[in-house]
Amino acid sequence: MSPSQLSEKNYFANYYVELKNSVENFDEQVEKIKTCKSDVERVQFVENFKGLSGHDDKLQIRKEFQGKNAALASDFKEKGNLAFKAQKWIEAMVLYTKSYVALPEDKVNEKAIILANRSAALYHLEKYDESLIDIKRSMDYGYPKDLIYKLYERMARCYMAKKDYPNTIKYFKTMITSMDDATALPVARKSQLNTVAMTMIKMLERDPRTTKQMEIRKKKGLSGDEMPSLVIADEAEFVSPALRFDENRIEGRFVRAASDVKVGEEILVEKPHVAVLLEKFSKTHCENCFIRTAIPVACPKCADVIYCSEKCMKRAANSYHKYECGILTTVWSSGASINCHMALRIFTNKDVGHFLQMADKIDEKLSLDELQQLPKDDYRRIAHLVRHEDDRTASNFFQHGLMARFLTKCLSAVNYFGDNPKTEDILKIEALALRNLQFLQFNTHEVAELHKSQIDGREKTQFIGGALYPTLALFNHACDPSVVRYFRGTTIHINMIKPVEAGLHISENYGPIYTQETRNERQAKLKDLYKFECCCDACLENWPTFDKLQTDVIRFRCDAPNKCNAVIEVPPNCNDFMVKCLTCNESTNILKGLKVMQDTEMMSRTAKRLYDTGDYSKALNKYVDLIKIMSEVLAPPFPDYCQCQQFLKDCFLHLGNCYNLN
Repeated sequence: MSPSQLSEKNYFANYYVELKNSVENFDEQVEKIKTCKSDVERVQFVENFKGLSGHDDKLQIRKEFQGKNAALASDFKEKGNLAFKAQKWIEAMVLYTKSYVALPEDKVNEKAIILANRSAALYHLEKYDESLIDIKRSMDYGYPKDLIYKLYERMARCYMAKKDYPNTIKYFKTMITSMDDATALPVARKSQLNTVAMTMIKMLERDPRTTKQMEIRKKKGLSGDEMPSLVIADEAEFVSPALRFDENRIEGRFVRAASDVKVGEEILVEKPHVAVLLEKFSKTHCENCFIRTAIPVACPKCADVIYCSEKCMKRAANSYHKYECGILTTVWSSGASINCHMALRIFTNKDVGHFLQMADKIDEKLSLDELQQLPKDDYRRIAHLVRHEDDRTASNFFQHGLMARFLTKCLSAVNYFGDNPKTEDILKIEALALRNLQFLQFNTHEVAELHKSQIDGREKTQFIGGALYPTLALFNHACDPSVVRYFRGTTIHINMIKPVEAGLHISENYGPIYTQETRNERQAKLKDLYKFECCCDACLENWPTFDKLQTDVIRFRCDAPNKCNAVIEVPPNCNDFMVKCLTCNESTNILKGLKVMQDTEMMSRTAKRLYDTGDYSKALNKYVDLIKIMSEVLAPPFPDYCQCQQFLKDCFLHLGNCYNLN
C-alpha cells in the first residue's frame, strides 16, 4: 500500500470540525438531542443529523495490512545476519523479530529459518529458555530436514548451560541421528560434530548429577520432553469474604469491611471484562495478556500486534482479533481514545448474537446482588455501571453518538453483523456502543507497568493499557485510599495499605491523592471527571499535602476505655506522660506512643535497606508490621506514616508487571 493510501492521523477530530463548520446553526441543532429519552433515540438522532452522511468519506474505515511484506522481511533478515556476524546479538535479535513479524502468512519456510536465526542470537545472549522456545517454533514451521541437526545441537547446548543433563544427553543423541539427513555436510565436519557430541554424552552419563536428575524426573513422572514456558500463569480470581457490597442513594455502590481487614491483606484478584493495549506498546507487549515479550509470536495476517505465546495468539484469534485484524490501523489513526477502543472490543470479544439478546432487556432493573450473581462475562455486569446520564450536555451526547456510529461502521467493515444484517440490529448495537462509551468514561482503570533503572535507582509507573474490572468498579474513591492496585499481565491485585475496621468503607483512589494535591485541586478534578464531591476524611478535615505535614506535632489516638476515636496532638517536647483528650476528657498515656516511635525508626531503616537491595518481599513484610504498629497508637496524617505507606505500595508494585530499563 502506498503512503498516500495510509490513514491520516487523528482524522476523527477533523471529521467533527468539518461537520460542525458545514452545518448552519450547528450548536442549536445538536441541542435537540436533549429531547431524546434513550440511547436508541440518541443514535437515531445522530444518524438523521443534517449533512452527516456527506462527510462519511472522511472516516477512512478500511482494512490495512501494509506491515506484511516479503521484501521488507528479507531486508530485515539480511541486516540481522550482518549484525549477527558482527556479534551484535541484541541488534540481530531485534532485526530477526522485525523480519518474522513482516513475513506474509504463506512464507512458512522463511519463518522457520528466521526463528532459527533468532534462537541463535538468543543463545549467545544466554537467554536459553527463549532460545529453546524459538527452536521449537522453527521446527513446528518445518525447518529443513538436512539442517535440523544444527537446532538439536543448539538445544543440547542450551540444556547443558541450564545444567539439565538428561536433556543435554537426549538432544546430543538426536543430533547425531539427524546428521544422517545432512547429505551436504562435509564428512570431516560431520565426524568432528559426532566426536564432540559422543564425548559430552559419555562424560555426562558418568556424572552423578545426571543420575540424580533422572531419579527426580522419574519420581515426578516427567518425560523429559517438557519445554520451558515464559507465559504468565492463569491466576484464580478471588473476592475476599471480608468485603460487603452495598449501595444507597447518596453514595451509590460501595464496599464495606464485613470484618476487620488487616494491612497487607489481599482482598481482590480480578481479570478484566475487557482490556486494550495502547498502540505505543503494540510491538513490545502481548496484545492479549499485556506481558512484555522479546520473542513474540506474530499474527499470521497483520503486522499490527504481537503475542507472548501461541496460547495468547489463539485466544485472541478466537475472539476479538478475528474481527479487529486489519482494522486496528483505522482505529488508531482516528485518534480515538483507549476507552473508545474498549467500547469496540466489548463487542469483538463476543459474537453479535450475545448483544442482540441483551439489547431489549438491558434497562431492566437489577439489584446489586442480582448483578453480582450474573456470569463473569455477562454484558449486564458492566452495562449497569454508573453513566451519569443526567449530568451530560447535548454536545457530549452528540460527540459520543458520533463515535458510537464510527465504531459500528468499523464492525460492519469487518463483517461483524454477517452478510445480510438487519438495519434494526445495527441500530441496537450502535445504541449499546453509546452506552459503552458512557460507562467506560467513569469505570476504567489504567493498566500499569513499573519501569526501574538499576543504574540510578529511578522508578516510574508507566500506563500501558486500559481495562474494565466489574468488581473493582464498585469501590468508591478516597483521597486517602485503603488499598493499592498492581497488575500481573492484565489481572489486577488489590491489597490493603491500612487496617480497616468492620463496617467502615474500603476505598480505592481515582487519581487525586491528598499527599500530592490540595483539597480544592482534588475536589475540582473529581467534580470535573467523575461528577461527585468527595467526603473522605482527608477532604472533610482538609489534610495538608505531604510537604506541609506538621513535623512539630505528634498525633496520638485517644486510648480511653470508651473507645473515643479522637486525635490528641502533642508537641515533641511535652513532659507530661498523661495527656487529656479534649473530646472525651479522659487521659491517655503517651509513653506507649513514644516507645512506638523509637521502635519504628529502627524498623524503618531496616525496611528501607531491604527495599534498596531489591529484597521486596522482606521489605513488604517490614512495612506491613510498621503500619500495624503505627496504626495502633498514632493517627495519620504524619510524614513517617505517609512514607511507610508509599514504600508499601512500591513493594507491591514490584510483585507485578515490572521492567528493568537497563
